[in-house]
Amino acid sequence: MSDDAGRPAPRRRGLQALIARGAKLHARAPWVVPLVSFLAGWVGFALVKRGEGAARWIALIALLGWPWMLAEPFVRRFLERRKRGVGKFFANMVSQWLQQELLFFSLPLLIGATQWDAGQIAFTTLAASAAILSTVDPVYERYVARRAPRRLFFHAYCSWIAALVVLPMVLHLPIEKALPISLAAVFVSLVIALPLSLRALKTRLTRGAWIVSVVAIPVLLWAVRDEVPAAGLVVTQARITQSVEELVPGEPLSRLTADELQRGVIAFGAIRAPAGLSQKVVFRWKHGEESERIVAEIHGGREEGFRLYSRKRLFPADPLGWWTVDLLTPQGQLLKRLRFVVVAGAATAEPVNPARTAP
Repeated sequence: MSDDAGRPAPRRRGLQALIARGAKLHARAPWVVPLVSFLAGWVGFALVKRGEGAARWIALIALLGWPWMLAEPFVRRFLERRKRGVGKFFANMVSQWLQQELLFFSLPLLIGATQWDAGQIAFTTLAASAAILSTVDPVYERYVARRAPRRLFFHAYCSWIAALVVLPMVLHLPIEKALPISLAAVFVSLVIALPLSLRALKTRLTRGAWIVSVVAIPVLLWAVRDEVPAAGLVVTQARITQSVEELVPGEPLSRLTADELQRGVIAFGAIRAPAGLSQKVVFRWKHGEESERIVAEIHGGREEGFRLYSRKRLFPADPLGWWTVDLLTPQGQLLKRLRFVVVAGAATAEPVNPARTAP
């Protein structure tokens, strides 16, 4: 409808004015949303470390990405029918804002969980690169926002990253469950949006490639699941030692003799987790090709972290050389890596600074 003067109805004019106001604000201060999201992420990370449930309410914001991903095509078409160009501009603007919120909120928790492991560093670097891409408007508009398949894929990636962080905090899901559930959500959302993506592709080859990608990408992500940082779990203390008294570890060690090894070796860890979360962790002892796995369980909400340890008394006939003890999630995500070396002789075990690592 329109008024007597042939101008747009007041309700429509109000919507257009609101969109225009949002566009001006974004143009004047495009850094506000990423900055606020990044700070909110660090607040969430600090609250998780303190075991406070308030982090769950902050994390709920990140879940908005999933419903918007499904609603975006309908909002875009609805507004385009009323004024050409408005739907495209508004939908792209909201999508970009949400993607910045999802990525910059998740980054601090990913950074806090990332270990000195090539795969995890690459994963977090990719997420940080996507966050930067979402803030560079000319690049974002050209390579992401211009075509529906790219928009949907990028938004699905952002929502998946956020889900990895949010699901353990909000729903108290163990990480080994949060990862497959988030991947299943990515797959379902891409399948629902498949008709829109196929309409935007012009050739059979590109349509076939997109259909294959919808199936292959979640499978590929599952295949490299052990390279995903376990966001939300923070190892506050970890060491190799030979004694634990009332869950207080003895001196850290990096070098033992074969004779001293007979007293046994202990891998100790203290892990912070979101309040209400029960999570299994695995101690994996490795020496050459041999490995042994010992499973334990932690409970979230303790400020000093849930303390646990794995004691090993039985060793092979030839124990000399480097040993590695990895703290892992059940699906293989690295939480912490400890190393010590066994040498011949009868020297006294050497205490070391906990920050030292093996070469």
